[in-house]
Amino acid sequence: MSGSAERLLAAAALALAASGARADVFSPGPLSAPHAKLEGLTNCTKCHVAGSRLSNDTCLACHEEVKDRIGKKRGFHGHIAPAELSCNKCHHDHQGRDFKLVDWGAKGEEGFDHARTGFALKGKHAQVACDKCHDERLIADAAVRSLKEKTGRRTFLGAPSQCSSCHFDEHRGQLGTSCARCHVESSWKRAPGFSHAKTGFPLLGKHARVDCGKCHESREDNKAHKGALSATFAVYKPVEHASCTDCHQDPHRGKLGGSCSSCHVEDDWKELKGGSGARAFHEKTRYPLRGAHASVACKSCHGPFPGIKAAFKGLRFQACGDCHVDAHVGQLGTPPPSCDRCHSLQSFQPADYEPAMHKTFPLQGGHAAVSCAACHLPEPALLARASLLKAFIEKRGRKDVISLTNFHPSGDPLRCDGCHSDPHRGQFAGRVKQAGCADCHQVSSFIALRFDHARESSFLLTGAHQRTACGACHFADAAGIVRYKPLTAECAGCHADPHAGQFTGTSCETCHTTAAWKELEFAHRPPFTFYQLEGKHASVRCQSCHREVEVGGGARAFKYRGVPTTCAGCHVDVHRGVFPGVAR
Repeated sequence: MSGSAERLLAAAALALAASGARADVFSPGPLSAPHAKLEGLTNCTKCHVAGSRLSNDTCLACHEEVKDRIGKKRGFHGHIAPAELSCNKCHHDHQGRDFKLVDWGAKGEEGFDHARTGFALKGKHAQVACDKCHDERLIADAAVRSLKEKTGRRTFLGAPSQCSSCHFDEHRGQLGTSCARCHVESSWKRAPGFSHAKTGFPLLGKHARVDCGKCHESREDNKAHKGALSATFAVYKPVEHASCTDCHQDPHRGKLGGSCSSCHVEDDWKELKGGSGARAFHEKTRYPLRGAHASVACKSCHGPFPGIKAAFKGLRFQACGDCHVDAHVGQLGTPPPSCDRCHSLQSFQPADYEPAMHKTFPLQGGHAAVSCAACHLPEPALLARASLLKAFIEKRGRKDVISLTNFHPSGDPLRCDGCHSDPHRGQFAGRVKQAGCADCHQVSSFIALRFDHARESSFLLTGAHQRTACGACHFADAAGIVRYKPLTAECAGCHADPHAGQFTGTSCETCHTTAAWKELEFAHRPPFTFYQLEGKHASVRCQSCHREVEVGGGARAFKYRGVPTTCAGCHVDVHRGVFPGVAR
C-alpha cells in the first residue's frame, strides 16, 4: 500500500470516529456472548497486544482460575505441553454472538479424550454422563466456584478426582478413604486389591472357604445417606479374633484350656495334632516343642516311614538340618548357615531378612522398597538338584517347602543393566562408564538426575533454552522412545522459520540470541545490510518498510528481501514530476 493510500485510510478512520460511526467496522466479526462487553475499538488491546496477535497473558489476566491450574499443572490446561499452550487454538472468537468458545474437535464433546485432563476414564467411569461428575455442587475450588456464581456459565473446571467426593463410602469410614487399595473402576463389588492375608487374620484351611458374612455381620444404618447404595453395611472393624472362642463355641466347656490350636488345626476341626498328653510329655524332653513345631504331627518326626521303623530315642535335633532338608538346595553353602538367621520357629515363611543383611548388594534408595521376588526369580535349573530333597520330604509326609528362588543371579550386581532394561534403547551405548546408569540416575529415584547439560552434552543451554522443559526438545519417537541422540543442534531442527526462507544460508545467530527471540543483534548497517539508516529513516518503525505479506498456504511473514531502496520505491513524488530525471 502506498503512503498516500495509508493517509487516506487514516483520514477515513478519523472521519468515521468523529461522526460517531461504530468501531466494529474494523472488527473481523462480532464477539461471542461471554465477550460481548469487550466489543469496540477501544477494547482491542485488552485481548490483543498492541502490534501483535492474541497473547496467552491477556487471556489469563481475566481467566485467573485457568492460570492457577496451569501453574499447578492440574486439569486439562495444566497437562498441555508449554510449547502447545495457546488459548487461541481451542477458543476462537469474532464468529458471532452465538458462537461456542470451546472447540471440542471433530468428535465433539462426547468424543473428548478425558485422559488429557490427567484423569483417564476407565471401566464404569467411561459410561458415566459428563454432567454426573461435572456438577457445580461438587466444585470445591473457591476460584472456580466464585466464577460459577458470578457468571452462571457452565464450567468443566474444579471437578474432584477423589472417590469420596462423588461416591458414598459404603463401609461407613471403617477402611479409610483410599478406595483404590481394594477396588477397581470396572466394578464396585469386585475388590481384587484386597487380600485377607495382609490383615491381622490370614484365612487358612477351612477359614478360606467361609462366607464373609459369617464373620462380618451386616448392620442396619438408621441414618439417611444421600447416594448410599444400601442401608446395611458389613462390619469390618472391630472383629474380635484373638481367640477361637471369639467366633466358635467351646464344646469342651473350658475343661481343656483356652488354646484350641494346641490340638486342632484349621484344615479340619476333627483333625487333631495329637493328644494333649503327648504335648505335655514333650515338655519333659530335651527338645520342648515351640512355635510351629507344636502343631506338627508326631509321625512327621518319629515315623514310621516307608521302610523305616518309628524312632523316639537317639534323634538328632541340635541343628535345623538334623530334621529339615536344605530348602535353598545348597545356594547358601554346604553345610548351609544357621536357618534362624532368617527363619523363626513360628513359621518358615515369611523370612526375617532385613535390608541391612543384604551385604553383596547394599539396598539403598528405591531398592530398599523393592520386593525380593522382583530381583530373585525362580531358577528352573534348581529343579534337578531339588528332586532328591522332594523325595525325602514326600516319604515323610511333610509339606513341600523347597525354594527355587535364585539367590545368586548372574551378571555384575553393581551394574544397573544387569537387572534393568535400557529405556534409552542404546542411545548412550559406549558413553556409560563403569557406573553404568548411575552416571546420570540415582538409586533414590530413577527420575532424580545428576545430569549437567553444560558439562555432559555438546549443546550448551543458554538464555530461554535454560527454561525450556526437557520434553520440548527430547520427545518420544514413533516407537515411544524418548530421543536424546542424535539430535541436531541447528535452530531449524526445533524451530520453524518465521522468515519463510528469506535468509536461507544465514545462521539464525547472526541476528538473534537465545536470551529472547525479539532481542536482536542486527544493525541496519554493513555488514548486516548495505542499506544504512540515516536521518529520519533511523527512527522509522521496521514494519513501515518491511510489511507482512502472504507467503502461501495461509501463512504470513515480514518481507525483508526485495524491499525497494530508492526514494520512489517507498515515497510518493510530492513534486509531481517537476524534476524529471533527478535520481530517486
